[in-house]
Amino acid sequence: MNPNQAFALGNILRVVPVNPATNGDFTDENGFFIRAETKGYLRYCPKNNLDTEYIEKYFDASNIFVDPELCRKIFGTVLGGAGQRDMASSIYIGYGV
Repeated sequence: MNPNQAFALGNILRVVPVNPATNGDFTDENGFFIRAETKGYLRYCPKNNLDTEYIEKYFDASNIFVDPELCRKIFGTVLGGAGQRDMASSIYIGYGV
C-alpha cells in the first residue's frame, strides 16, 4: 500500500444528542464530530485547542455530519453583540471513523 494514497476513514458509529444551551458546556476529550438540525452558531474547540482558542462558526441545518473537524468541546453560549447570533440547536455529536 502506498503511504501517500488517500483511504476511506469509515463512518460515524455512534450519535448522541446534546443540548449545551440548556445543560452548559459539553466536553469529551476523546473527540467527536458535530452536526445541528437547526441552523445557527456554535462555539467549540477543536481536539487539540485550549478553551481560549475556540472557534465560533455558523452551522447549516443538516441531518448528516458534513464537517470533518474533530472537536473536544462545545460551549453553552455564543457571542452576542449588535447582530445577536442565534445558537444552533438540535445538536448531535458523532463518534467513530
